[in-house]
Amino acid sequence: MSDNQESSETKLETPKPSWFWMKNSAGEASVSVTFLSIAFLVTTFGYVASIFEHIGSLSVRQFDAGACSAYFIPLLTLYFGRRWTDAKFSSEK
Repeated sequence: MSDNQESSETKLETPKPSWFWMKNSAGEASVSVTFLSIAFLVTTFGYVASIFEHIGSLSVRQFDAGACSAYFIPLLTLYFGRRWTDAKFSSEK
């Protein structure tokens, strides 16, 4: 066998992330960034929608800051915890 064939066989292929994960500041696909962005959009939409009592035939409930906090804060913790872990245990020093 040639050297190229041996080296290509010994390399481990890492799976590519799905297209729907957003990228973090390092350019890598990130589940925590994606979840945090979705949570922010859902919370913002709920807040804006709660301004109106009715949108067409849809009745909108009053904005509940406690429920939004229970939804949003764990995801913020996940995101910043991941960033802290990456910064603390980074191989670049």
